[in-house]
Amino acid sequence: MSKLVVASDERSITNVDDVVFVYTLERKQIKNINIRIHPDGKIFVSAAKKVSQKAIEDFLLSKSRFILKTVSNFNEKRKYAICEKQYVSGESFYLLGRHLRLCVIQSYNDVVEEDGVYLNLYCKHSNIFLQKKRLVERYFQKKCEEIFPVIIKEKYTLFQKYGIPFPSLKIRTMKSRWGSCIPSKNIITLNALLIHFSQPCIEYVVIHELCHFLYANHSKKFYTLMTVFMPEWRDRKKELESLIFAPSNKF
Repeated sequence: MSKLVVASDERSITNVDDVVFVYTLERKQIKNINIRIHPDGKIFVSAAKKVSQKAIEDFLLSKSRFILKTVSNFNEKRKYAICEKQYVSGESFYLLGRHLRLCVIQSYNDVVEEDGVYLNLYCKHSNIFLQKKRLVERYFQKKCEEIFPVIIKEKYTLFQKYGIPFPSLKIRTMKSRWGSCIPSKNIITLNALLIHFSQPCIEYVVIHELCHFLYANHSKKFYTLMTVFMPEWRDRKKELESLIFAPSNKF
């Protein structure tokens, strides 16, 4: 049985599965009932003054699956969101899609290691922010340099029969692209941020760029080739595009 609790302009409603939605209601000069879900998971509802509270409740209950899915998606995005790190124990980092909890340890040596659960940051000056930041950034840069060439080498074997030369790799942090390439100079550039995501996502970007060595634009032939080499490429693309800090222009 659904229930409703009213608290000033902030209201809550419980669906048949006993899931509580807390939302803010705003009355506007509009025809329909509108739902907006912000990236922080907050739910905002707008409706005309003449629309009854019961009509609003019924509408929200009819959209409960949509609301749950959207809030869940935003929660998933937030775990990857880039925020200002303090480099203190307990902060979250990701390596190839695996969650790691930072553990800062006072030590005579400056070393960063991971054991599958923790990202252990051993440092001489555990109270110096910039020192810790540099050590962690170098660690992930080193991982990029270790992992990206292996993936390119593996995926290049799919393209070797087309006669394209083995590409050289550049790695840099980019705000507008996951990857880019210059076929005339035989260069592929990968976004360093990819190291935080699953290997299939990195493979998708690599295959995308290698396909551009054969087709410069996003033609039908280009996407046909993408499907041949990675039938599930749309899932990988959707995964990258769903992230809060995803570049606005992916390629």
